[in-house]
Amino acid sequence: MIKVGIIDSNQQSRGMMSMLLNHQQLYNFKVTLALDSIGGCKKVKPNEEPHVTLLDIAHAGVDAIPAIYRKFPHTNVIVYSDIQDSDTVLECVKAGAVGYLTKDTSVNDVISSIMATHRGGSVFSPSISRNVIRHVQQTLDYQASLSFREKQIVEGLMNGLSYKLIGYKYGISLDTVRQYIKRTYKKLNVNSKGELLAQFR
Repeated sequence: MIKVGIIDSNQQSRGMMSMLLNHQQLYNFKVTLALDSIGGCKKVKPNEEPHVTLLDIAHAGVDAIPAIYRKFPHTNVIVYSDIQDSDTVLECVKAGAVGYLTKDTSVNDVISSIMATHRGGSVFSPSISRNVIRHVQQTLDYQASLSFREKQIVEGLMNGLSYKLIGYKYGISLDTVRQYIKRTYKKLNVNSKGELLAQFR
């Protein structure tokens, strides 16, 4: 038996998916939890821990993923959501999601994705895969445009160095460091240190 969890604030969506999974004929599925929020997991018994958990992050947010793993260390989280932007998808993967399906995914594809995940694989909706690939390719193109010195300064920032320490390390003035960083922001199309570092993680 493959135990499945569903965490979705939309009652109709949650109920429909629960019914479809429990009544499909191909595999021995059992929906052991169907909750509107991560908070309800506290009441779930250990023997009801799902092998695979479908999570809608629309209201729960990305932080729900590590919270699920803290409660259910042996589950596999598949995000099941209408949110499709590549930044969110990558944040979910970094947080531990092993799959990402859009809510227009057919029931048969959801079922096959649960099986693939339970067997150790990962499944992403085609549109999600294309968006992530495009994002990664664009990031690599941007990074390739940086000069050797600009890459050194980014490395310094990633290591937690201040502008002053970066200047000291590479023998350049503080104003020169700021000019390099300004040029790097422009080349990478970012507006803050956080956005800059996110592209290199």
